Order: sequence, then structure tokens, then C-alpha cells
Amino acid sequence: MATRKHKRKSVSHSKNRIAKHSAKRSSVIRKYPRAFFYLGAALIAIGIVLLITGSHNNAKVGMSMLSIFIGGSMVILANLALPKKTINN
Repeated sequence: MATRKHKRKSVSHSKNRIAKHSAKRSSVIRKYPRAFFYLGAALIAIGIVLLITGSHNNAKVGMSMLSIFIGGSMVILANLALPKKTINN
């Protein structure tokens, strides 16, 4: 017996709309992802140094935690913004 199959409706030119919106939104981190990667890594290193040397001062510990958090988030965002290498056959 034949069963009813659900047919999906196709939307024409949906990829073109997405490409137009993403082309308009270009941020600094998307233009220079490697610079932000190195800046984030430097902030993490500075945060670790502040954490090691400023264990007796609450202000240095707070600055080190902020530096590590901001640097880590910058590294993650820069890795997401890096262009992916494609393999052409």
C-alpha cells in the first residue's frame, strides 16, 4: 500500500539573502583575526603573570582574572573568524 509522503517546499534564492546580510556585517575581528588571536594570547599570558606575582593583592588578582577572561574570549572569537582551508580535488 502506498503511504503519504511529506514533500518539502523549496525556497528560491535563500542563499543569496544570507550572503547579502553577512557581507554587510563585517567587524574588526573578522578583518584581522590573527592579530586578535595574538592579542588574546598576550592578555592570557599577562593575566597568568599577574596572578602569579600578585597573589597578595586583591586588585592584581581581579585584573588578572579579567585579563584571562577577555583574552580567552578573544582567542575563541578569533579562531571562529579564521578562514577555513578548503581541500580542492
